[in-house]
Amino acid sequence: MKNYLNLSRISERYLFVNISNISEKIFTEANFSKSYKCVFFNSQTDKKNISEYISKLNVKTIVIETSDLNYLPKKVTDDIIEAKLKGIKVFEVHEFYEKINGRIPLVKLNAFQYLADDVFSIGLDQFDFAFKRIIDIFVCILILPFALIIILLGCIGVFLSSPGNVFFTQERVGKNSKTFKIYKLRTMTKKHNGDFTKEKDDRIFPVGKFLRKTKIDELPQIFNVMNGNMSVIGPRPERPKYVKESVDENSFFDLRHLVKPGITGWAQVNLPKATPKDNLKKLEYDLYYIKSYTPLLDFKILLKTIKVLFTFNSN
Repeated sequence: MKNYLNLSRISERYLFVNISNISEKIFTEANFSKSYKCVFFNSQTDKKNISEYISKLNVKTIVIETSDLNYLPKKVTDDIIEAKLKGIKVFEVHEFYEKINGRIPLVKLNAFQYLADDVFSIGLDQFDFAFKRIIDIFVCILILPFALIIILLGCIGVFLSSPGNVFFTQERVGKNSKTFKIYKLRTMTKKHNGDFTKEKDDRIFPVGKFLRKTKIDELPQIFNVMNGNMSVIGPRPERPKYVKESVDENSFFDLRHLVKPGITGWAQVNLPKATPKDNLKKLEYDLYYIKSYTPLLDFKILLKTIKVLFTFNSN
């Protein structure tokens, strides 16, 4: 650690007290490695005082990991409390991960074990559900006249460019793991196996590509919101087949069904071009949304949704 003490004090640094699976997950994030300068402190072996690192290295934030420890040494505890009283920000590592990523950290230890934060405590209360329902109805009534015109134009486009029904229904999993029929404008040829779409998918006809790109194909889900199966904002509704596969891979996936699925959501706006390999990251976003739900977060998601639509699904 001696080399750190000779570094310039111009750059603000983040002091990590102990390293864990969550810390290592943070360090692998490209955005984090580019944006943050880190100093490391082991509470069991380091002989220096935390206050020394703070004063000499311009440390403004302390990130502490305690889950692997039975206790913190009194001197370390006193130093952290003193730092906090002086205005230094102190985060537990799970909290810090959520703050910088907008996701709950889920660490895969092996094929059948995951490390997670206090994820079992997440969920909305009855007041939140009632308030969301009122907002859902209000938003649907507000946009329905415009949506109907766009849906009608979409129907005409599908009808003229591809034989078959203009609407597409499919079974999806909703709140409390109950299934329902989702409504969409059809964007694929009549015969397909229902697998995930891929880049340059030849099952999607030209008008369908436009409908997908602009998200117009999702507009009929307004009727799912009005009949109570969906919310305007929530996790993406998935097919039962993929829900089963995802739950088999990661049991936490079922926690998404604590709330109604949404036309748009925190995961959708942060990963608009997500692929199956992004499943764990999408789940982290979804669980963060459920844990951190506020009307203000919903409003933020609506604004980000508008941005995604106008930038054609780019981040």
